[in-house]
Amino acid sequence: MISKLVGTILKKNTKTKVWWMKLGLALILSNIFFFVLFSGKETEASPLPQAAANHVEVQLIAQLSTPFVEGKKVLLVHRGSGASITGVLKAYQAEAGIHVVSVHENEANQIFQHEHWEILPYIKNLSFKRRHTQGATHEIRY
Repeated sequence: MISKLVGTILKKNTKTKVWWMKLGLALILSNIFFFVLFSGKETEASPLPQAAANHVEVQLIAQLSTPFVEGKKVLLVHRGSGASITGVLKAYQAEAGIHVVSVHENEANQIFQHEHWEILPYIKNLSFKRRHTQGATHEIRY
């Protein structure tokens, strides 16, 4: 008795063929409507900007002391050594805290020699005041 019921359609079929055809047509029309509604004009991917001649892009973890704007000219500063490098902001990866900066080839080696860089807005005449160390090199005369 149970084997007869498996796979059989209900004995009292209340839906007619016309109803099923209307349902199928409604599904097809709704899919077409949503496709037209949500499919926009496909935009072509913009070509990637080429790096300037004699410039390299470097990823570094640094403290950003200026608003991030792609293509902004900035100054990379290492206070311990007094080094400063001019660069251009390219990208920022928020989850890792990594900034991508384009710098001149000749100055890029300093980035890898030091840690704890700061990114400041471009300041043309930035100079560091050297701290005078007291100790064996300090002489007091009376």
